[in-house]
Amino acid sequence: MSLKFLFPIDGDFVNSREGNWQGGALYIDVMLAAEERSLSVCGIPAVFDPALGCYTAQVPLYGYRNRITAKTDTEECGITVFVTPEENLKKYRLSSDDNIRFLQELTQGDYASIFDHPYLAVYKKAHDLYGAKVHLNLFYEYDETYRSNFSDTPAYFNLSMMTDRYKEEFISNSHWLKLAFHSRSEYPAKPYLNADGKTVREDCIAVCREVCRFAGKECISNSTTVHWGEGNREVIRALRAMGFTSLTGYFMKNNANEPIVSYYADSELTDHIGARDFWMDTQEDMIFGRIDSVLNAKPLDEILQEVTEAAEDPHRGGFVSIMIHEQYFYKDYKWYLPDFEDRVLRSCKILADRGYTGAHVSEVTAQRPLADNPAFQ
Repeated sequence: MSLKFLFPIDGDFVNSREGNWQGGALYIDVMLAAEERSLSVCGIPAVFDPALGCYTAQVPLYGYRNRITAKTDTEECGITVFVTPEENLKKYRLSSDDNIRFLQELTQGDYASIFDHPYLAVYKKAHDLYGAKVHLNLFYEYDETYRSNFSDTPAYFNLSMMTDRYKEEFISNSHWLKLAFHSRSEYPAKPYLNADGKTVREDCIAVCREVCRFAGKECISNSTTVHWGEGNREVIRALRAMGFTSLTGYFMKNNANEPIVSYYADSELTDHIGARDFWMDTQEDMIFGRIDSVLNAKPLDEILQEVTEAAEDPHRGGFVSIMIHEQYFYKDYKWYLPDFEDRVLRSCKILADRGYTGAHVSEVTAQRPLADNPAFQ
């Protein structure tokens, strides 16, 4: 087939940064590769643009899910594209991976509030000062190797040992603080890259069952970052069947130009998702989103520049996702970051100062309820 969509591609989320609203529709410039011939897109004649080297047509998109069909005299193909409404732009989420130790300390300590724990206090500050919505991905248990990364080696702990005395407080803060499955433990690395559906299903149930017990079902998120951001299609199908609707990752390349933290995406798709807010695999019914900055990965000044650049990017600045890892908070961790709190709060401040407000992934990627359709107002 010589007819190919160049932009958008199947599964793309588009917004007003890539088009303009007119009369309740978002008009975008659709670009296609095709041999020279008569070509139309949704019945609109396409014109060859010599500067771009492809055919273009301005097409209106209505509502959340849109089917765009291109036709020539001999070929026809179509893609599904999703529209992010204006009110879901300039949002951001703060997430943290590898969480378990703070839960052990809440269990063993005598805190009047979960936010008396210094780790959760950082996120409460981010919420109170900058409107952050926070998402914590949880291990089910420690493994021996992970425990050895701390000089003050924590005792063994798993989520079944977590106290439920803070359940009501978790529930009352669940509008901004969410908990989700990450993996069974820190090691082995990339546990779901070659796993089967049964393995990830059992690990997910182990985590989510305990979260419901000690924090309430209100805290469960239907979005997550799987440990190492790697997972084959069978794993992703199992997670979708469990109720997860979106997954986040880095969607970038390593020094060998290989995709990393990109689930099953190949090189071309990794580049595409990494340059956008969200993309849906319409075959698997799963949304993928880029994490724009890992706050523990670089010196602070580079992190702040990275967050700023993400906010200013026209293709991935509609929703900015920033992430850190729990272990870097602890002084006895091998790679402790004494400026952990500074990294979190200053990154959130950059976004808040630019008009961003906190949101969970599901709040900006889900279709609006029928009753909220602005056409009915």
